[in-house]
Amino acid sequence: MTDTSQKHYFLVGIGGIGMQALVDVMLGMGYKITGSDIADFPAKSRLEAKGVKVLIGPQVSENVPADIDGLIYSSVIKRHFPGLDHPEVLKAKELNVPIYKRSEFIGKLAESKIGIAVSGTHGKTTTSVLITAILQAANLEPSALIGAEVKNIKGCGVYGAGEHLVIEACEYDRSFLDMKPKIAVLTNIEADHLDYYKDLTEIKAAFKQFIELVPANGLIVACGDDKNVLDILDSSKAKVVTFGFNENNDLRATNLNISNEKMTFKVGDMDITMNFPGKHLVLDALAAIAVAKHLNIDDKYIKQALLQFDGASRRFDVLGTKQDITFVDDYAHHPTEIKAMLESAKAYFKDRFIRVVFQPHQFSRTRFLLNDFANSFESANEVLVAPILPVRDTEADKQSISTADLVNKINEVSSNAKEMPSFEAITEYLNQNIKANDVILSMGAGKNSDWIHKYYDEFKKAI
Repeated sequence: MTDTSQKHYFLVGIGGIGMQALVDVMLGMGYKITGSDIADFPAKSRLEAKGVKVLIGPQVSENVPADIDGLIYSSVIKRHFPGLDHPEVLKAKELNVPIYKRSEFIGKLAESKIGIAVSGTHGKTTTSVLITAILQAANLEPSALIGAEVKNIKGCGVYGAGEHLVIEACEYDRSFLDMKPKIAVLTNIEADHLDYYKDLTEIKAAFKQFIELVPANGLIVACGDDKNVLDILDSSKAKVVTFGFNENNDLRATNLNISNEKMTFKVGDMDITMNFPGKHLVLDALAAIAVAKHLNIDDKYIKQALLQFDGASRRFDVLGTKQDITFVDDYAHHPTEIKAMLESAKAYFKDRFIRVVFQPHQFSRTRFLLNDFANSFESANEVLVAPILPVRDTEADKQSISTADLVNKINEVSSNAKEMPSFEAITEYLNQNIKANDVILSMGAGKNSDWIHKYYDEFKKAI
């Protein structure tokens, strides 16, 4: 996959964040890209400015140019067309060109690079960004495929001329098993994507297969504070380095302090300062440091990258403060993520009143993890719960649980939740109740991000 000059690929589902990242890297490698999606997406103009032809609307065979050298489809296509009888894919078969699932193509790219695949239930995006930032600080010119917009690159993919490829490797539909990593990072393992996996045992088995992909001369970087991760490490044929807060880890964080809207901690003799809060972020940083140490990167570049880290989109994304009210957007949508983020926010904002606007993501996830969700919001002063967003849900899923069920469960634990019928109702409620020193924290993987950006913009205009 080294001779990419003038190679023309068609990408089905180009608007997905993972596909956008792949486009960024492929363009840097010299590919010509055409792609399609059924709906417009915010990054369309950015891709078009780079020379990508983007087709929006019905995905029909006529979209596919006759001169393509291959086709790549997103995992969403496989979900809706299990037999790959999608019109554009069928056209590629007719043209007799190679057809790849996105993760399969990334695996091909990784064969010619030092692939660093970051996996886990939580923390993949931030850890991937931190590793990339450290490699960039050390002038190693990495490429990277990130699952979110990254502020300092104004995109989600990075192309660099160096030999390293950082990959955010998702476990959903076992996509991460298509990777060919020389280094694998395991941030944690929990029950999630239970619409795909049967249970935690099956999830752990998939992660076990993942680390078995790493060759004997490779490296496994694993969170030693996570029992589920520790349970599968005996299958690794590669060297294992563990990280965490516990004393038995190879790389350990100590002296953690969060104050004055900064976070400091020590790793061995190295003093680290970051401008974002949270024990979960410390773990992400430790994983990145472990990779950097393995690559013999000087401590000064590690410290520089972590200090200058300004976050990924929707990861404790502080939009701004107006009239002493701070607006924050965060992607947390799994109970563990929510609990960790709110604990961090409480420490970071000290005595301020934290109003959470939360949209549950998936009826099936809400049902499977209901009791865990109930115990996740204790650090918030108020939780406004928007209607559950259906994603891959069957009609039976939608009938099995309601937003009211979740609100009632939360209130059994922390008595701070209110069911809201719509985002419009949330806007009206906040307009009547917010006051100076409040923090409005949007959480979830759904429409809540669009809402808080719009609400913040309108709030600024009204001043």
